[in-house]
Amino acid sequence: MNLEDALLLHFELKLELRTAMLEGRQLDAAQIGDCCGCELGRWLEGEGRVNCGHTSVFVQLVENHRQFHLEAARVAELINQGQFDAAREALAVGPSRYSQLSSAVGSGIAELRKRLLQQFSH
Repeated sequence: MNLEDALLLHFELKLELRTAMLEGRQLDAAQIGDCCGCELGRWLEGEGRVNCGHTSVFVQLVENHRQFHLEAARVAELINQGQFDAAREALAVGPSRYSQLSSAVGSGIAELRKRLLQQFSH
């Protein structure tokens, strides 16, 4: 799996949430909340666990990824309920939980990618 592609897909989720908010479109919050439903989640539960499951970086990434999807589902529910100001605040860059978890997933992917490159270059 290309970890950079997985990272892009997670950033695209924020765009999807914002677009749904602007269009007043309903989202499938349960699907968004399923951390095993995305490409990264499937990799983390399969090949990633086999190759990296022993590392603390991997364990932390799995937890941050799970929490990220739960938070994204919470934002989706806000959008579905028409609570657009609360959703906008939840997606805000900086102190929002969504933003913090998104950054943590991005950092975890970058660190894991670096370790995998080091592992395979030796």
